[in-house]
Amino acid sequence: MVPIGFSTYATPEVDVFEALPRIRAIGYDAIEIAIGDAWPTAPHKLNRKTRRSLAGTVRDLGFPPPVLFGPVSTCARGSERGAVLARFIENCVLAEDLNFDDEPSVITTTVSGPLTRWETDRGAVAADLVELADLAAEHHVILAVEPHVGAILDTPEKAAWLMENTRHPHLKIHFDHSHFHVQGIDLRRAADLCLPHTVHIHIKDGYMKDGAVTFLLPGEGSLDLVEYFKILRDAGTEVSVGAEVSAMIWSRPGYDPWHAAEFCYRALDSARRQAVVETSGER
Repeated sequence: MVPIGFSTYATPEVDVFEALPRIRAIGYDAIEIAIGDAWPTAPHKLNRKTRRSLAGTVRDLGFPPPVLFGPVSTCARGSERGAVLARFIENCVLAEDLNFDDEPSVITTTVSGPLTRWETDRGAVAADLVELADLAAEHHVILAVEPHVGAILDTPEKAAWLMENTRHPHLKIHFDHSHFHVQGIDLRRAADLCLPHTVHIHIKDGYMKDGAVTFLLPGEGSLDLVEYFKILRDAGTEVSVGAEVSAMIWSRPGYDPWHAAEFCYRALDSARRQAVVETSGER
């Protein structure tokens, strides 16, 4: 079955050494570690000894090497670009330090910066991402970019164009269908265009009303999770499906990360099992 993962993006105030065993005990098969400045796992907060201990903990719990959620301003310009490149290198070094496998590590980010018009700026977006991918290659890392509602890269068609016009082995897609779902984009269409280039997956739910987006936990909204896993199964993907708890949720007063983690796992595990049953029956 397709592995199910969880992201420590959902646990910004929890020590990672406490979070990982609890995530594993719930039943998750894979882990994504958030490395933004506000998280306890930001690169500048982890010394060499802590990195070795963290890699060992991930391995001992039976997780594969972690994917890192490390957003940077990919299309920064002028004096800001040097700082972005330096931070991205820091992220890549951390990914190297936490990797205990022969396969490249994966770092995910959205596409952001001052470029906002796809029709005129897509060539510059591609060039900026290739520059980052070249740096990633030096550290045995793959950069996975996430199409995001409201961003310059916001549709499956744009993601496919980017992949076809860069063809960089260290630049791939991070597939989060919620950003397409809220726009009313067909799941199978999005999967057909994105999954051949996908190295990491997020899943959550959501909707758009009067132009405003609300994200939900997977299983709370209208996204058909059984159909979702059937499509992944049909595509033959072995990429883990990582439950993502939006900041819209974890920033609420009284938020309980472990209730959210358990809810997501139950919904996703039930759907993937049902997808196996239904797909096997169809065959």
